[in-house]
Amino acid sequence: MSTEPNLINSNTNPLSLFEEWFEEAKKSEINDPNAMNLATISSDGKPNSRIVLLKSYNSRGFIFYTNSNSKKGRALENNTNVALNFHWKSLQRQIRIEGAVSVIDNYEADEYFKSRPLGSRIGAWASMQSEELDDRSSLLHRVREFEKKFQNTNISRPPHWNGYVVKPNLIEFWQDMPFRLHDRVEFKKVESKWVSRKLFP
Repeated sequence: MSTEPNLINSNTNPLSLFEEWFEEAKKSEINDPNAMNLATISSDGKPNSRIVLLKSYNSRGFIFYTNSNSKKGRALENNTNVALNFHWKSLQRQIRIEGAVSVIDNYEADEYFKSRPLGSRIGAWASMQSEELDDRSSLLHRVREFEKKFQNTNISRPPHWNGYVVKPNLIEFWQDMPFRLHDRVEFKKVESKWVSRKLFP
């Protein structure tokens, strides 16, 4: 069998490779190339996952925002070990990440909150995320209440609405290949250095 093209470079920095793949995904994915699956563990040891949006990334890790009183927020407080997964169907690629999550500082969260559309800022106050909702009209009533409250004034960030950063300790890159002989490279943090290895598909 001849050597396949586009094999993953295992002699590179995984954060640089993430940036390269992410920039390609932004050009090819029709909707939300920054969508990622976030997996958490609840206080009773049950796994849960949902799609959230990556809002930024840097040398610290991968940053997203959510209501800390929500089901996911409580899980993040209970167990800081989380997993992320990006799947870009248009590129036939995915990236799997394991790491520890922590809350970002208030200033950074405030600055991002200010950049959100007005409706999203109101929604952050109006939604009691993950709590039971008797009828959608109740939610819309709360929206109108907060629209009145913040009329002609700045909308501050709710104290329960925070940013989180996932500091990676493992990043795996997966590239689709013919006959399901996929190319996989795992980067693992060992004593502050990234160590890579190829994996069988």
